[in-house]
Amino acid sequence: MSFPFDIASTIAAQRRHLADDLCQLDADARMTKVAQTCIETGGCLILPDTSGGWGPLYAELHMMGLYHSGNSAEEAIANWIKAAQRCTPIPPARVA
Repeated sequence: MSFPFDIASTIAAQRRHLADDLCQLDADARMTKVAQTCIETGGCLILPDTSGGWGPLYAELHMMGLYHSGNSAEEAIANWIKAAQRCTPIPPARVA
């Protein structure tokens, strides 16, 4: 295996594990986990403006090399999970 392939495989496996973990959480815990992961991995979560002023009208999520959007943060996260599960094969079980 070449060096870049190892990195890509590792990120893909971590992305799939995160998506599978997020599926098990309620909305509040999911938002907390996404915000924490964005901070830890250099991701970005942009929430829509709810004040009625000028600002984004939809939520955007870019995390672990995968981008998605939605009309709300919950929808953007759900769309990110679907995309992560579609584009990443099921990884081997985690080794403790």
